[in-house]
Amino acid sequence: MNKTNNTAHSVGESIDERRSLEIISQMIADTSRKIEQNSSLYFLAWGYTTVLVSLFEYIVWVADLNKSWLWAWWLIPVIGGIATLLLGRRERKVGAQPKSYLDRSVSAVWTVLGLSWWIAFVVFFDNASAFYFLIAFMMGIGTTISGAICRQRLLTVCGAVSIVMSVIFPMKHWFVTNYQIANPALFYSDILIFAAIFVVMMIVPGHIYLHRAKRS
Repeated sequence: MNKTNNTAHSVGESIDERRSLEIISQMIADTSRKIEQNSSLYFLAWGYTTVLVSLFEYIVWVADLNKSWLWAWWLIPVIGGIATLLLGRRERKVGAQPKSYLDRSVSAVWTVLGLSWWIAFVVFFDNASAFYFLIAFMMGIGTTISGAICRQRLLTVCGAVSIVMSVIFPMKHWFVTNYQIANPALFYSDILIFAAIFVVMMIVPGHIYLHRAKRS
């Protein structure tokens, strides 16, 4: 009798475990699909805003324009934030599916990083090298974590590449400081590297996901 009960209990546990794994797998698949269908526009909005503002600031430095134009950096969080609100409202209007635990996890990651982004933006606004490094590094971490949670290899790879690319800033700063190089072109190149990182991190996956969404 005990053996029968033990066997039934084991079978029940096995079924529960299998069911739990199926639910988790389904949640991951649903969140992954939402990223491909909905997140492409978020990535493109932030990616293009960052790249275009960066290129404008590069022109400001190279053409030696009025340095008041440097305040244009604030257009990135302003435009990106407005785009995020509008896209979120658009999703609610079309009847977005309820958020799962994984959806909330990804949102929590980006909420924390977004607040950190604002802090870094304000604190290191006058320190170009630290500014470029911290922003690119944090956004790369967010992209990598999102990809890992949702098993999106594209996001994981793009985020990891961005993290590696962000290390260029402190390395170049060390090189310039120790060898006392005063070439302005090296300073200007930071902006182009910053823009290139956001192309890899947001614009590339954004276009790929948008293309996949249109095909599905």
